[in-house]
Amino acid sequence: MKKEDLITKWLNNEQLTKHESEAFEQLNAYDSYIKISETAKKFSAPDYDVESNQEKLKEQLSKRKSPAAKTSFPKILFRIAAIFVIGIGLYFSYFKDYDTTINTIASEKSTHTLPDESKIRLNALSSITYDDKNWDSERKVLLKGEAYFNVAKGKKFDVHTSLGVVSVVGTRFNIKQREDIFEVVCYEGVVSVTVEGQTKFLRAGDALELISNEIIEKKITDKEPKWYYNKSYFYKTPFARVLKEFEWQYGVTVKTKNIDPSIFFTGNFVHSDIQTALKSITIPMRLKYMIDNKTVTLYKE
Repeated sequence: MKKEDLITKWLNNEQLTKHESEAFEQLNAYDSYIKISETAKKFSAPDYDVESNQEKLKEQLSKRKSPAAKTSFPKILFRIAAIFVIGIGLYFSYFKDYDTTINTIASEKSTHTLPDESKIRLNALSSITYDDKNWDSERKVLLKGEAYFNVAKGKKFDVHTSLGVVSVVGTRFNIKQREDIFEVVCYEGVVSVTVEGQTKFLRAGDALELISNEIIEKKITDKEPKWYYNKSYFYKTPFARVLKEFEWQYGVTVKTKNIDPSIFFTGNFVHSDIQTALKSITIPMRLKYMIDNKTVTLYKE
């Protein structure tokens, strides 16, 4: 199949054969196409009254006396229409087939079994979306937040986040994607991670972090993520990240007074009791805390 036909088939969201998929992944611009796809998934088509907005645009342009403004109206309208059509097309191409979404709220974790018996354990304030009806032809999950995956062997299994893509056949791994943080830890087998235009292969005991556009590779000895057992652990971690994790687990807002958020913290906190958790992160730092409804304030005496 010609390169142009292959790209067209992919853009139309048509199922590629194994040979076509391999050929598509060998294209020089493969990473660029994937980035375009991921950006499109975040598009949310707004309600747009074309006739009403066209009339408003005409009124604004008619107030201008410049002939150039009048002659440019068709071009402007054409651009608006083009953006609108492209947006609608992207929306329906990438969202129409995803019929199942699982969410967790603050302080909640849940385990979900996929159609192929793969299991996903969701951390607090996280969600997954996938196509249940066509799962046999495409094992693909969209993730927001953090999740631990135990993937059944079979066809290629893809996890897409706004910051990177993780692909496997059968393995155990954890993905964390919150705001500008992206972290992948492999506990069994091999996973490929595509991020920042690069593809990295992680084996059991390997971990990768993307923080502020910097890729950091490291080793781990754990057999499963600690949060799986209702605890968050940190080793020489900026205190600001510790507080963010605390907010995600307890659904609160944390404020600080006279505290340097860049100082490093080593320790842990539980997910089951906010008072115990607060003592775990304040006593080692010689801090005090106050709780006012859903706001926690940390301060120095």
